[in-house]
Amino acid sequence: MTIAQSLLSLQSTDQSLAIRRREYREVQTELDSEGGLPKLRESCDSTRVRVLEAKVNMARLESDLAMLKDEVAELETRLYGGAITNVRQLTAIETEHSSVRRNLAQVEEAISPAQVAAEHAGQQFADLTADLEAKEKAWKTRQVELRSEKIEKGTAFNEMLQIRNDEAAQIPDDHLARYTRLFRSNRGIAIVRVDRGVCQGCAVRLPVGELTRLRAADGPIPCSCGRALLTEH
Repeated sequence: MTIAQSLLSLQSTDQSLAIRRREYREVQTELDSEGGLPKLRESCDSTRVRVLEAKVNMARLESDLAMLKDEVAELETRLYGGAITNVRQLTAIETEHSSVRRNLAQVEEAISPAQVAAEHAGQQFADLTADLEAKEKAWKTRQVELRSEKIEKGTAFNEMLQIRNDEAAQIPDDHLARYTRLFRSNRGIAIVRVDRGVCQGCAVRLPVGELTRLRAADGPIPCSCGRALLTEH
């Protein structure tokens, strides 16, 4: 096998190796993501906190409501019971009564939206919890599949890597170094064929002198565009 043929074979192996590496990383990435469960758990936790805050707010409003109603009732008893006849005292009680009534109206107005918010947060938490439970169950199955697939992909990659190393060991260091540099800089294509005098990498027709040099060369030569090495078809 000529150096050109060896490099073409190595390139094919490296391209297959790159595919196996990508497949392995995709499996690992999915395993690391845990099927999106961490983010969903975080959403559940934050929603649970909102539910608790909404319940605390409702309890506070209900407590304020009961307290203000008692205050209003007490002030109205004093105001209209006839026991107080002093104008100054009556005026003070009326002022306090008006203030407490305003506070009561504000609390009554806030009750309904707070209740809606609490119910909404509770429903959202229930939905997220149900979704989390279903996805955790599905992830257990998927995780087993992925772990098995990871072993399979890893084994295939290692086997292909051994083939690659064996092939590379048969190529002179200078050719291998040039090939490696071009393979990395040209997105996995270091060796291209010449078909009817045209470089299949850059679609440029080679001068006669270059074709003659290529035919006489022991291995590939650099294309004039500098993008890849060449081998005659």
